[in-house]
This record gives sequence, C-alpha cells and structure tokens, in this order.
Amino acid sequence: MFISIDHITIQAGSQTWFEHTTWHISPGQNWAMVGPNGAGKTGLMLALCRKLPLAEGQVRYYFDPANEPQGRSYLKAGEIQILSAETHRAFLRPYAEYHQARYQSFEGEDAPSVAELLGPGPAGTNPGLEDSGARWAEIVRWLKLEPLLERKILHLSHGESRKVLIARLWLQAPRLLVLDDPYTGLDVASRGVLAQAIEALIAQGSPQLLFIASRIEEVPAGIPNLLVVQDRRVVAQGPRAEVLARMELMQGGGPGRPGAPAFQANPAFERMAEGYANQLAQNPLLDSSELVRMHEVSVRYGEVQVLDHLSWRVRRGERWALLGHNGAGKTTLLSLILGDHPQSYANSIELFGRPRGSGESIWEIKRNIGWVSPELHIYYPRTASTLDVVCSGFFDSSGLYRRPGPEQTGLANGWLEAFGLLERAGDAFHNLSSGQQRLALLARALVKAPPLLILDEPCQGLDETHRRHFLDLLGQLCRRAPLTLIFVTHNSEEIPAWFTHRMVLDRGRPVG
Repeated sequence: MFISIDHITIQAGSQTWFEHTTWHISPGQNWAMVGPNGAGKTGLMLALCRKLPLAEGQVRYYFDPANEPQGRSYLKAGEIQILSAETHRAFLRPYAEYHQARYQSFEGEDAPSVAELLGPGPAGTNPGLEDSGARWAEIVRWLKLEPLLERKILHLSHGESRKVLIARLWLQAPRLLVLDDPYTGLDVASRGVLAQAIEALIAQGSPQLLFIASRIEEVPAGIPNLLVVQDRRVVAQGPRAEVLARMELMQGGGPGRPGAPAFQANPAFERMAEGYANQLAQNPLLDSSELVRMHEVSVRYGEVQVLDHLSWRVRRGERWALLGHNGAGKTTLLSLILGDHPQSYANSIELFGRPRGSGESIWEIKRNIGWVSPELHIYYPRTASTLDVVCSGFFDSSGLYRRPGPEQTGLANGWLEAFGLLERAGDAFHNLSSGQQRLALLARALVKAPPLLILDEPCQGLDETHRRHFLDLLGQLCRRAPLTLIFVTHNSEEIPAWFTHRMVLDRGRPVG
C-alpha cells in the first residue's frame, strides 16, 4: 500500500461529500482523477492530502513501510506537492500583493529570477534530492525553461509562471506530485512540452503522480488508472480501459464529455441584456469610432523586448480574438489598455478618443472597461461572497471596500439571476465551481455596462459543457448589445463565428 482511503466522508461546512468512499493507491501506481467542473475533484484531492476534515473514515500513508508498517495518519513536510490554482496564487502573491504591483515594479529589483526560484542549479544541491544537479538540468530541459532562467518572476506571463511552479514542485522530490488542471493557461506548444515532461516523469517512476482534469482527452497516455467523479461521489475507478468501457455503456459517452444543451436565455438574461444595450446607446464615449488606438507601441524589460513597435486599432462594435504563445505579449498589451502598466505613458496610446497622459485617471479608464482574467482570479480575496465579487465591478476593485447602493445591488443580483447564480449570491466565491466562478467574474465585468469588454482566457480550466455554456451566453449578449470585445485565448477552436477580427502575436509583433 502507498495511500489508503477507507470509507471516508468529507465534511464541507454543513454538507457531506463522497460518503463512504474507498480508494487505494499502490506503490508505483499513477492515477488520473476526471470529472466535470463542480464534481468535487479538488475536494477529494484535498481530503487525500489532509487539507479537508473527514466526518468519518481514515486516510493513511505508507511512505516508509520498513519503519512504519501500519502506516500513519499524518503527512511530513514536502511528501505531497500540489499544483493547483490555489498553489499558483500562493506562489505569485509574495512578489506582488495586488495585480498592478506586477507592472508598477516592472524593473523588479526585489523580485527573484527564475533561476533563483528553482534553487542552486546544476552546481548546487537541493535538500533530499540525490544527484540534484543532474535532476535540475533534466527538469529545466524537459520543461524548456532555459530562456526564462534569467527573467524576473514578475515579468513572466501567467502560463510561463505556471511552468516554473511545476518545475519548483518537481524539484522538491515529493512522494506524490498532484497536478490539478496543469494545462490551464498554457499555449498549445507548452501543453505539448508539459505532456512530454509528464511522460518522462512517469517513465522514471518517481515521484508518483495524481493527474486531475475536467476532460479525459487531457490525461496522459502513460497513466493507466482512472477514478471518475460526478456530483461529489466516485462513480468508477480502476484500470483506464475498463473504466472507459464501463462509462461508455453507462452514459453513451466518456467522462468529461457530457452532452449538455446550449445556453438558453431566461427572462432575467433578456432583461439585463436589453438594459445593457440601452445604457450603451446612451454612452457618449461611443461617439468615437475608435475605442483603442496604439501607434508603434514598445515595452521592454531589461534586455527582453515584450512589445515591438505594435500598432493596433479597435473600433466600436468590433469583436477581436487575440492569440499568441505564452510570453508573446498579450497580457502586457492588455495591461496598457487597462491603465495598469506605467509604460503606457511612454507610448502613443489613445483610449476612447483621448490620449493617455492627458489628465485622465486610471479609474476613469477602468470605468469604461469590463475585465476578466486569470490574474484577477489570482489576486481576488477568497473570503468574498459571490454578490460582493459582482458588486466590486462597480468600483474596479479586487474586493469590496465600499458599500454598494440599492440600485447597484439590484443590478448585481440581476446579472446573477441571468446567469443562474442568484441562489449562490451569499456563498463564498471560492466555494463555487470553476464554471460558476467564471460566470460570476463575467457578471462583475458587466454590471457597469462598459463599452469595452476584455476577456483574458475566460474559458481556461472549464470542461466542454461549461466552455460551451460560457461562449453561448457571450454570443447571445453580443447579439443583443453592441459591445466591443477583446477575447484572449490559446485555443483557436473556441473562437466562435461571430467574432469579426483576429490578431496573433509573436514576440510582441502581430503576425496574423
């Protein structure tokens, strides 16, 4: 035995999950846990790691059978390392306590480089890791991190920092490495690199691996064991081929491929979309035909050229898809529009017909932009209620620090009802599923009826059902209100036909 979960029931507030669940992991076994958003995958993983309380049952670890043949009920430091949205957030927060700090400290004197974060390197020794120099070089090579080693952590894209975190966890030589939706935020090439690295990890046999995904297609071929989760219970477990065959017979489709219908607009959605359209029609900013105008914009961090003489115009009513590899400059480009990046004043940029640096405040800019992004997700306080998250959109703050008025609260509740979340208004934001969190953040972006909507990878981490639901909802909104949209994605297949324009960035320049 390696880890045994015996007849557990998880206590989650006033609810109980995974009642009487048993799951055994043997030495040398690698497992994948698969299920749709909201199924409870992360909850079961946290219980396995002793981070959620149990109402009954026990979890025992047999990492040292020679000295502890009966196992133990506790973990020692570092025995299990977890990659997840929460650990990624914790990894970045020490270097920028709030979102804008990443750009306001763009020189990054106090921020460590990637090489410093990964430890002493080939010439040094990582505690508890035999032949650490060779392992360090091996992991850096497998994840193709060589070009990033001298870069500051603040200067990396979301996807680049995620790869660095994976390497950092791997270098700690855990007994079990947990990868919870590891491809989130990675471009197509980086996904391929990580997939090959995972296969190499499987081949070397240590550490053991628990891979968690919303879609079965993402599970590496070298993982032979599958545990399927739905509605906070385990519905199948065992050898991969047997589980998939059983699920095909039970559902007419495999796990992670549910056949939910497309989004159907409800009366609340129709009412809110109509109100949005009316407010846009009365917005004087839309008298300008161009909402964004950039001319020969350049941004550099030391020797790294992030944006290179880029010119771009976004006109009223256009819907842009923005693509590019990790580190291509997409997030920096958006930060210039959002007013977060200090180098916007050193460039020729006009927003809503007004040049940057002509006396406008950052809050005047943000008042006219709705925004959803992975970084907003990272820096948002976890204790906020769902309603507070939506209401904070009126004030463009990460957290609610001003009391909204009755009209603002009514609008926030209206969007929650439109998206089917009104019953979750009082729940903590972090207790929502990934799909529900994305919808709550979209509601936050819409409450003030902004003329420009910026959605930076809004579908990352969503299963196929929630992805289609989100895009269908967005399409219905675009058909009812003449909003202008910038939509960042790594997946060209998720760009709907109703987008009007497309730009691909490569090394800070448009290439298509």
